[in-house]
Amino acid sequence: MSATAIDVTTTRSAAMARQERLRSCTLLLVDDEEANLDLLEAVLGEAGYTRLVRTQDAREVMTLATRHAPDLVLLDLHMPHRHGLEVLADLGKATPADEYRPVLVLTADVTGEARDRALSLGARDFVTKPFDTIEVLLRVENLLDARVLHIDERHARERAQAAEARAALLAEWSRVLAASLDWSSAAAHLRALVVPRWAASCDVRFGVEVASGQGDLTAAVMNGDGVVGAIVLDGVVAADQPLVDELAARLGMAAEHARLLADAQRATRERERLLAVVAHDLRNPLGAVAMYAEVLGSLQPDDGDADSYTRHALASIHSSTATMQRLVEDLLDAATLRGGALRVHRTDRRIGVAFEEAERVLRPLADAAEVSLLVEPSRGAATETGPVDEQRLVQLLSNLVGNAIKFTPPSGEVRVAYEVTASGIEASVADTGTGIAPDDLPHLFTAFWRGNDRPHTSDGARRGVGLGLWIAQAIVDAHGGTLRVESHVGAGTTFHFTLPFEPSTTRWED
Repeated sequence: MSATAIDVTTTRSAAMARQERLRSCTLLLVDDEEANLDLLEAVLGEAGYTRLVRTQDAREVMTLATRHAPDLVLLDLHMPHRHGLEVLADLGKATPADEYRPVLVLTADVTGEARDRALSLGARDFVTKPFDTIEVLLRVENLLDARVLHIDERHARERAQAAEARAALLAEWSRVLAASLDWSSAAAHLRALVVPRWAASCDVRFGVEVASGQGDLTAAVMNGDGVVGAIVLDGVVAADQPLVDELAARLGMAAEHARLLADAQRATRERERLLAVVAHDLRNPLGAVAMYAEVLGSLQPDDGDADSYTRHALASIHSSTATMQRLVEDLLDAATLRGGALRVHRTDRRIGVAFEEAERVLRPLADAAEVSLLVEPSRGAATETGPVDEQRLVQLLSNLVGNAIKFTPPSGEVRVAYEVTASGIEASVADTGTGIAPDDLPHLFTAFWRGNDRPHTSDGARRGVGLGLWIAQAIVDAHGGTLRVESHVGAGTTFHFTLPFEPSTTRWED
């Protein structure tokens, strides 16, 4: 079939649908002369109009208009008992301001005064007596066309307003659910959202799947465990079932998020408990291994190849054990932090001591990785004194510098700079490593996070359990300071931290 033929067929179908819709309209015929009513009924019936209501008594018009809600009224003016203009005025009062219900006046009085009075009272058109049947049909069809267009526009407006209201309701429901991880408490807010705008009552029932009762709309609330409840709305229409389903689906998503969060929290608590137990039990045997490795190393003679090999092996054992001990201490610190028990013990100390001790501990690690380690105090900073927790400061530097060394390739550089002011310590740890991806930066200080795309360490292995930076952040927080990071892929990473001398007001301060 050609495009032209399709267009013609479509046009014909639309015209037929229009005619069918017009012919289904209700017409109220009002005339005191029975002959006129018979003529109108015959003409309109022949044209296909089947919903015709007639009366000769003007006093019945308002009752019939209320009962049949006519789409068009054909009204005679000169009638006994009540004049047509009085009836027209009553029809106007009974018609809402936003409604369009046309009145076609039938009259032999064609004076300007009569027309003006009828138009002022709401008449839409006139047909003069005696009737011309073709004229009657044309005017009836024109007025019904306007009526149908008005109804369509009103329905479209109502649908748009309802869709907007539904979207606003769902948006507010999503906001309520997002504001709380406790989905069951958030469900209590649902009633305020839907009553009385959408329903006469609203009930969220937990642990059951409820069948709809008469006048109810029900939707199951489900998460990964199955049905966890149901939303029941009373006094709603069936057309709102999709809305109820969507309310339940979003509540189900919140319930699923809560379930996953609870599972993750249980898994995290179990993992931390296990790590704390293992770390505690490993500390003593690791200490014994380190001590005996150091003692055996001190007993080796200074010459001989075999002895040199033994000394190297013992040194490796001691170094590896020291690394394991640091990991164990990190795990124990993690357990302490989770319990909120990290304490800062400030004493007046020379600031340079902590940086020198950190350098002494970390120098062998840097040498083994073939990375230059530079510690650069500002003028006089190394000899300045201040109230610090020296042990925690060394631990902070060990975590930051050790992390920088691990992710800096051979021939790279790690630079530690610091200065001491009247208010505290300001320091930075910068490396020439490959940098950190922007997507990873927000997660750096999260416990047990190591990053899927982080480069391997300088010795080709992934070391640590993802606690070093988290503990570093906790130490800085306990001092009331700040820790921030700057990094560019391919251009290295710099950590900046401040440690105020004034006592912190956090819960970790002693």
